[in-house]
Amino acid sequence: MESTTEKLTNAERFLNAYAEIERKLNEMARESRYIPFGQLLSRCAKINRAVSINEASLRQYNELRNAIVHERGKDSEIIAEPTDSATEDIERISELLTQDENIMEFASKPVRTVKPQTEIIDAFREMDKLGTSKIPVYESGRYCGVLTIEEIARWGLEGDRRSSQVTDILKEKRNERVLFLKKNTDVDVAIRGFESSMNHGISLLAVIITEKGNKDEQPIGIITVADLPKILARLS
Repeated sequence: MESTTEKLTNAERFLNAYAEIERKLNEMARESRYIPFGQLLSRCAKINRAVSINEASLRQYNELRNAIVHERGKDSEIIAEPTDSATEDIERISELLTQDENIMEFASKPVRTVKPQTEIIDAFREMDKLGTSKIPVYESGRYCGVLTIEEIARWGLEGDRRSSQVTDILKEKRNERVLFLKKNTDVDVAIRGFESSMNHGISLLAVIITEKGNKDEQPIGIITVADLPKILARLS
């Protein structure tokens, strides 16, 4: 049995995707009144990474939409047929903007943690096994900090060998920054968190996801800067 998409012309598929994108942009901008597509795009590109990445293509598709359709009174007459590649690409962007980009889809899970009393060498072995350079530290469900491989290396070079627990490193931490988000947050919030930190010269160690976004809840997901390339690739 043929699908509905196969029955439609390229022009019809293109216009359907365009309409869905325009609807989503209005939703993002929280606008009910008419705003020209170009202005709507500029506004949404500032608040949504997927829109920003695909902004140039969407501007071209706005022009293509006008070339496809001739407005005649109350009717719209299709006067051109878009290529397969253009049709498939605008449908891709439409799907990208309308699907739920829940942060948990991009997070590493389950979250492995260590305790303040964990031996530093054991924490290092756990990080090595996970292939990560950062690991959260929790004690009885209470967030205590994030241990990094750089801090372990510094301890190895300069540390007092009589002090060998994670807590000894945490005592020396300064200006640590971790963002806590609830599990149904859009991943774009995490991306903006990393960007904001970099713009202010601060290193965001991690985005930790919990049920309600509270600091002292059990972590259910984690995102670090190392995850950004794959996240951005999904949004482009």
